[in-house]
This record gives sequence, structure tokens and C-alpha cells, in this order.
Amino acid sequence: MAEARPRTARRRLPGRLRDDDGQIMLLSIAYGLVALALVLVVVSVSAIYLERKRLLALADAVAADAADAIAEDAYFGGDRPDGPALPLTDDSVRQEVQEYLAAAPQGVVDFEGLAVGEPTGTPDGTTAQVTLSAVVRPPVVTWAIAPWRDGFVVTVTASAEAITVD
Repeated sequence: MAEARPRTARRRLPGRLRDDDGQIMLLSIAYGLVALALVLVVVSVSAIYLERKRLLALADAVAADAADAIAEDAYFGGDRPDGPALPLTDDSVRQEVQEYLAAAPQGVVDFEGLAVGEPTGTPDGTTAQVTLSAVVRPPVVTWAIAPWRDGFVVTVTASAEAITVD
């Protein structure tokens, strides 16, 4: 006598649905590509952020140097304000910024399209304010950031106060 086989859900499915060999591999490849694209985008955004931090560090150094650049005619000419601050002018700050950037080593100022922007000068006569901008390009261009392959213009502003110790 022939034994009766129990009916299973597998028998009820059509033949094309029962044959799922390779579908897991396709899903794995798709998820792997999505993960790879996500990693490349994060790497590019991180690199842009780090370049912005480098530009901000340069602006901080330039502002600190420009805060020491007193306007000599204002300091020695009798126009010295009361108080411990060294007098600064827009021209003395801009001149010091240009001199600093010209004398800096190539590794420090190797930004593409580095420019001194506005406002660069002194808003109150005692604070040096420096604005720098540069073009930062993503190191890895994926389809997600392809519209920005020409780079981003990053602008930073730093300030430093000029004071003397009596």
C-alpha cells in the first residue's frame, strides 16, 4: 500500500516561486552596493569637513597674526585710544593678512582658489577679523554627489582681539 504524503505549502506554490536559487545573492549584491555608495558619500563629506577645519585653522592663525599688526601712525601719532588695546585699522589688518599668506609655507596655503573675503579688517579698532574662502573638492565622486564634482566654495571667518599687557 502506498503511503500518503503530507501536503506542504511548498507543493502548493507554482514552480517559478519554488525556484528561488540566486535571489538572496541578488539582494546581497544590491545591499552591498547601497552600503558602498553610502560609505563613499560619507568619506567625501568627511573630507570636505576636514578641509573646512584646515581653512578655519589657517584663518585663526592669520587673525592672530593680524591682531598684532598695529597701525603705527595711529599708535605713534598720538591718536592712541585710552586703554590697553593696540589700535588696528582695516588697512593694517589686510596688509598683515596678505603678508602672512605670502610668507606661509606651501603646505599651509595649498587651497584651491584661496582668497581673502569680506569682512576682513577691524570692526571696532581692537579686533582683527579675517575671512578666507577656498574651493574644496570631494575626493570620491559618486552618483549622489556628482552635481558638486566641481567643488564647494567654503568660507570661514575668524577674529582675534589685540590687547597689550601693562
